[in-house]
Amino acid sequence: MADTATLAQTTKPIPAHVPPEMVMEFRFQDDAEFQRDPYARFDALRARGRAIYTPFARGVGGTGGWVFTHAEDIRTIMQDPETFRSSGVRKTGQVIGDNWVLIPTDLDPPEHGKFRTLMNPIFSPKRMALLEERVRSLAVELIEKMKGRSSCEVIADFARPFPVGIFLEMLGLPADQIDRLVEIEETILHTPHHEQVNGIRALRDYLAVEIEARRKVPTDDLITFAINSQVDGRPANDDEVMGMCFMLFLGGLDTVTSTLSYVFHYLATNPDQQAKLRADLSLIPDAVEELIRTHAVVTTGRIATRDVTVGGVFIKAGDYISMPMGGASRDPAEFERPTEVIFERSPNRHSAFGYGPHRCIGSHLARRETVIALEEWLTRAPPFRLQPGAKISSTGSGVVSLNQVPIVWS
Repeated sequence: MADTATLAQTTKPIPAHVPPEMVMEFRFQDDAEFQRDPYARFDALRARGRAIYTPFARGVGGTGGWVFTHAEDIRTIMQDPETFRSSGVRKTGQVIGDNWVLIPTDLDPPEHGKFRTLMNPIFSPKRMALLEERVRSLAVELIEKMKGRSSCEVIADFARPFPVGIFLEMLGLPADQIDRLVEIEETILHTPHHEQVNGIRALRDYLAVEIEARRKVPTDDLITFAINSQVDGRPANDDEVMGMCFMLFLGGLDTVTSTLSYVFHYLATNPDQQAKLRADLSLIPDAVEELIRTHAVVTTGRIATRDVTVGGVFIKAGDYISMPMGGASRDPAEFERPTEVIFERSPNRHSAFGYGPHRCIGSHLARRETVIALEEWLTRAPPFRLQPGAKISSTGSGVVSLNQVPIVWS
């Protein structure tokens, strides 16, 4: 740990209201312990106290701020949008000179509710059920391609093309653009700040072309949905359409891939648990819920609108707050044996998808994709294990993921 004076030489000054003992030199992007095991790192931060204050920004255009890891505190913050706003947390459009924001993520009530109500039906359980056949057929197609092989790199061969392929279809984007679009998405979510700006600009430019094409020739996809949206009885404006499309792209192309990277890594390194699921496929839905709990990938943020105390920590108006769901979902105050993966855990009221009005809009799709992935893998592929000598590390701040998961089988 560095003292306040040392940190102030290389970062923004620590605000006067932050106790020196709560300051910690923690940076999501390059913290060695976080890269080695982000969940153990969150556990250690939680054991240290209710929160830490880091002078390092978490995202592009961000500032230093508080990091909370206790579920009770995170729930309090996320369920109070008046005191803790989402607007202004991510300066996605601003960093390239635009006015749009991520919708509905970066809106506060009542505007948030208007767009959330508009978008909820496209991710409802009923709508996801209609996608089931296509989701399963793509999973089978990717697994069958590996027949005759004895190894693969899970992320490149399956965890990325599977959910990304589904979402590109939903957005109406061509499958042959998958490599380019994934590269842009990874630049935005998993690289240093200066590179993120280039990724944001590249995606903005790409989506602008696609939006204009849909205006001329509408199709049955999410981009056309955004263009045709009505808000308060008027058509969505250009910034609102871009904000919706940008958010749908980022949400659909990363979180499930990241989740699958940890799910497959866990099963590859815990053969007894893998064998348990193979012996009883009916355990898979509950197992997926538990693996999502223990490997929650999203860290979200808020900005305080007034002076307030949470968990005994004084937060001043304007302070930035980071909330790793991977910390909340493993809180021993919420779960017995929280770091253990217990497939039969019930109840399992985890926080991987967040709390309150901003709870993840795509949670139904994420669950179905992960369940189907395991059902088809454990039915069609032989038992697998992590490739000996594989060097595994985590990366990312807003969404954490493994860098690779090479597996082998007999």
